[in-house]
Amino acid sequence: MKKPDYDFIIAGSGCAGLSLAVRLIQSGCKFERVLIIDRDLKNTNDRTWCFWTEQKNNWFDSLIFKRWQTLLFRSALFEKKMAISPYNYCMVRGIDFYNYCLTIIKNDKRFEWLTDNIENVYTENAFAYLKTANKLYSANYLFNSAFRNPFIKKNHSNLTQHFKGYVIETPQSVFDESLATFMDFSVQQHNDCRFVYVLPISKHKALIEYTGFSDEALKDEVYDVLLKEYIEQRIGISHYTITETEKGEIPMLESTFVNTHGNKIINVGIAGNAAKASSGYAFYFIQKQIEFLIAQLKTNTKTLKPYSKAKRFNYYDKVFLSVLKAKHLEPRLVFETLFKRNKVEDVLAFLNEESSLTQEFGIINSLPKKEFMRAGWEKF
Repeated sequence: MKKPDYDFIIAGSGCAGLSLAVRLIQSGCKFERVLIIDRDLKNTNDRTWCFWTEQKNNWFDSLIFKRWQTLLFRSALFEKKMAISPYNYCMVRGIDFYNYCLTIIKNDKRFEWLTDNIENVYTENAFAYLKTANKLYSANYLFNSAFRNPFIKKNHSNLTQHFKGYVIETPQSVFDESLATFMDFSVQQHNDCRFVYVLPISKHKALIEYTGFSDEALKDEVYDVLLKEYIEQRIGISHYTITETEKGEIPMLESTFVNTHGNKIINVGIAGNAAKASSGYAFYFIQKQIEFLIAQLKTNTKTLKPYSKAKRFNYYDKVFLSVLKAKHLEPRLVFETLFKRNKVEDVLAFLNEESSLTQEFGIINSLPKKEFMRAGWEKF
């Protein structure tokens, strides 16, 4: 059989694609040639990833721009400051991540870069193929984060996490840089689920992000009005400079992304169901997904298995999304109850899918029983 052009093709150079490339190098996996292809080169600070972990010695530790050990949760009638030890709430800036990964990858001659549009990927005759307008490339495996194919059912509860954020600088000392506002639900909900993150970088600088969980994103100018209102009226800042802006959407799906491209295509990142369906957090889960694949590649396995989460966590997410979608209970009250009645370390372990059954029982038992029992029965 003819040898393919590459050992691996990485289709998409976002968080998942670059994480995989770096871990291929760092973990000592055996390979000769890898192609990374994307339509754009990552060279701007287009996003911020946040996550929490108690783990040490992660490959991305040096990229953590800011850490917090105290979080604030706020709603209309409830406020709670939470020391989260042994966890750290961490921020990674997109530009730092891209620059770090690109430097490592470009210094390894086994990698080839291609900036082009991907028309199709598929499996044929035991190889993976990627087609552009002008050429066809082959590999033993192709890792895909470029094509997303969600399998949507009519009765599924699917939402979008959408957000716009400003990094602002102020002439006065305004922010407590040791305290991150994890969720501020005191903003008007508009019959929706809306909250604000405030992540202080220094006493003069913070990322302020307006976020919603709903069927669709807001118009750009609406985010601007709401952010301005929050900064000036809620925080009380009248003079500030916007130094950076980020905006995005993350699918929060009961439905799953499916692989329609054959067994030589491995979906990674959000395309590989890495985003937490009930929260939208993705970075930490992408790293789990990549480590699962790397462990297989190090053993020279002939058949790669895609990463999959424990079934019980998929079920919890389905129930949670159903409750949010139905709105029989005001969505922000669900989050308020979650943090009001549970230890924060239990909630964080639960949302990271690292909780024990005992922790999960306590959390489930604390939530409004009527709404969650109804959704639990429907999704069983």
